Amino acid sequence: MAKTSGSVAKRKGGLIEGDSSYKGKIGKAESLVNIQNAQLYKSVKQSISRYHSVLGVKQQDVKLAEMSKNVGGVHLTVDGRSKQVLLNSKVFKNGTVRSVSSWTEGGYKSGHLTKTNKPVAHIITHELAHATWNSNFKAPNVRAAGKEVTKLYEKWSSDTKKTGYGRYAKTSVNEFWAEVSTKAVHGKPDKYTRKIKAIIKKYKL
Repeated sequence: MAKTSGSVAKRKGGLIEGDSSYKGKIGKAESLVNIQNAQLYKSVKQSISRYHSVLGVKQQDVKLAEMSKNVGGVHLTVDGRSKQVLLNSKVFKNGTVRSVSSWTEGGYKSGHLTKTNKPVAHIITHELAHATWNSNFKAPNVRAAGKEVTKLYEKWSSDTKKTGYGRYAKTSVNEFWAEVSTKAVHGKPDKYTRKIKAIIKKYKL
């Protein structure tokens, strides 16, 4: 997700607390074609295409890389710009649709993650959402969008009637953005998912 920083917390269904600020070791990146299971490879590629078709995505550079075993993926930024989305090769390279789904579903069951109908795509979409917007970006349109995103996050945080969201979305404005974006692509729509779509379109993210 965002810049690498912070410690690796206990895994909670494919995404750790603070994955947008991961500061662990990252091994050499390699192509997604190195995913051994054909069905999982197809699912990963479809997840990227789905995100692009629903929300649009600037970050086309998605690869595998080794990182801590309890990390599903990370998004890297350099000098205030999106650099790369990396999926953990320990999870995806020799994994299956079932193994990755089970990992993410653990986060649904614990209430950590916002539940969607595509558990494999959840990790990928979450990271791609960070590549579309996060508070570390410095481009004028992204900073302008940030004002609306922050207001939306504050409104969402105080909304006691909202449903369908996991605890992780509450941890920061960046994780809020990523989890609502994931819900917008793979979950039940609501006023918050519709708003983030409008923000993407308005500011040409």
